[in-house]
Amino acid sequence: MESVLNIIVIGLILLIGYWWANQGLFSSILHCLCVIAAGAIALAFWEPLVTGFLLKGNKFDNYSWGLTLGLLFVGSLFILRLITDRLAPNNVKFPEIVNNILGGLVGLWAGVLTMGMTMIACGFIQAPVEIMGFVGWARTGQNYGLPSEVMKLWIPAAEITEGFYATLSRGALSPFRPTPLAEYYPQLAGTALSLHRDTFFDGDGQSAVSPESVTVGVLTTDANFSAKDGSKGAFAIEFSVDSGAFDGGEQFILSAAQARLLSDGKRPEVAFPTQFNQPNPNGERATYKFDDMSNYASSVPGEQDARIVLVFPAFANGGAPRFLQLKGVRFALPTSVQGDIGSILGEAEEVGSAPQDDTAPEGGFVADISNFVMVKNSIMPAQLNTNILPPMTHTTNRDGAHFVSGGKGTYKKGATMSVSRSQRIRGFHHTPGTEIVLLDASRRLGGIDIYGDGLAAYKAIGRDQPLELVDSRGKAYKPIGWVLDRPGDVELAFDPSRPISRLSDLPSQPSSGEHKLRVIFVVPTGVELTGLRIGKTIIGRCSTVVLEGSSTD
Repeated sequence: MESVLNIIVIGLILLIGYWWANQGLFSSILHCLCVIAAGAIALAFWEPLVTGFLLKGNKFDNYSWGLTLGLLFVGSLFILRLITDRLAPNNVKFPEIVNNILGGLVGLWAGVLTMGMTMIACGFIQAPVEIMGFVGWARTGQNYGLPSEVMKLWIPAAEITEGFYATLSRGALSPFRPTPLAEYYPQLAGTALSLHRDTFFDGDGQSAVSPESVTVGVLTTDANFSAKDGSKGAFAIEFSVDSGAFDGGEQFILSAAQARLLSDGKRPEVAFPTQFNQPNPNGERATYKFDDMSNYASSVPGEQDARIVLVFPAFANGGAPRFLQLKGVRFALPTSVQGDIGSILGEAEEVGSAPQDDTAPEGGFVADISNFVMVKNSIMPAQLNTNILPPMTHTTNRDGAHFVSGGKGTYKKGATMSVSRSQRIRGFHHTPGTEIVLLDASRRLGGIDIYGDGLAAYKAIGRDQPLELVDSRGKAYKPIGWVLDRPGDVELAFDPSRPISRLSDLPSQPSSGEHKLRVIFVVPTGVELTGLRIGKTIIGRCSTVVLEGSSTD
């Protein structure tokens, strides 16, 4: 099947060469220069535009890398061609044999660069690893789950294009600052074909990450640690991610193909991780190997952040790490420290401390709010079906049940009292290993005082602080939506990818108490919720165990 793609690539290159052979040598040279300049412009502005303006932790992130590079190339080429056609409207006459042979050869080179840029741009768009039977670089069982080159096109246009611009980045098109493409993005073609798409669910997983969602921590060097068989010396890099980096806002998942370490020097080496250390649902940490294609570094379902440690083998040339690249984004690394990677991988995670102090800010004790914390998955009093749910979206599980997956909408009460069971919205979507928890935060006497109606000290905390449920390990969970029951309608909001980080972002309620507000959380199963806090101030205590299946409607 990969022969079809090869034939298409060769056919298009030949077609471009044939076209410019007919246009003549001069026109062919002008077009080729425009192609070279357009490619340089696209590669120069590509990363700054994507990382600086487009990566926002939403679904478009998966397409921003490829679409931006492709549009920059096509747009620049179009503008440059308009300019050259205006400046040089007439052709230069050469003998026909010169036009046909030399014009065709120059056109073929322009065709190779055009197809190379096109393939690189298309390779950065979320898609399956295999395209028309072709897989370039990918994780393989033969290489114990680590990336390796699987196939090569008959005319490797992407590799030729990368090599051409890498050479220019050190020479005629070198930037003013010492940041050539060859040093900042080695193996660009291999990443596009097909490492960028080698994600969870065979390409359906998140292929991009927002820079603001990742915090790179300590870089440790250990000359005695063996990261893989036959090697000695390794690097361990710690980084943290928040929910903005999660797949669909549910869980962070990273394959060995989506992280790589770049060395310093003019001929940088690339290393892929062989081991990873991550948190487990029981609150402890464990170390695993990327020795199988089914192994992924991941966060705990329901938790809204994660600290992960990746282990890379030392570079063969003895170079020092310069950059860490995660799902396309390049992060500068701190100065490395010498350490024992084995002990780092065995460290327990410090998740904070559970609230122990029951003393309220103004004396007395924090109220027991257990009756207001419900492990329950319900959109009531709204009664909705899949036909009237928009603008909100839904997902359907294997049993055919429908659940809200995201969005915000307002629905009239009693408008859909008769709802077909096959189309009924059952509740809010959550991943296996998690449950929906509803917090009754209605503004009423004897309720949860998040507005400071009863205690001035709570009001003084401010509304720019987050409202969080806390478990017995000290892990905190921010809200991801709400159900607001008003006299005439019901407002639903649900976005697992963007936890609510400020109390002021929750709906306001009149002091009369006629509105009822339930705040939505997703919490891992098996944990015990012990308190509610605004910022770091505990405003309520509870003892609610989140059992698997307990939120089922």
